[in-house]
Amino acid sequence: MTDHAVLWLLAVCSYGLGDLITTAAGLRYAELEEGSAFVRRLLGEPPTPGGLVRFGAFKGVLFLAFYGGYLFLAGYRMRVLVPAAIAGIGIVAVSNNLRAIRRVR
Repeated sequence: MTDHAVLWLLAVCSYGLGDLITTAAGLRYAELEEGSAFVRRLLGEPPTPGGLVRFGAFKGVLFLAFYGGYLFLAGYRMRVLVPAAIAGIGIVAVSNNLRAIRRVR
């Protein structure tokens, strides 16, 4: 267990799972589309279940890279910013997705 396990858990729950789930939920509505061109390409046109798997795998690769960077910064106090930033981005992404879903419901 790392020194910043709670932040990593929040990052996984918000950016990893939360964004993936709320993106999938939002794509059920024809009025909504993914805001990121890169993610739209991963998801496919129109979005497919396989695209969601690719999106999830992409997030997994990102987490491995971020965690590698976190390990590389061992001994530096500022390494806490890695999971904190991911968690912050995840919270914003989930909030934006939920706001968009609420608008079309």
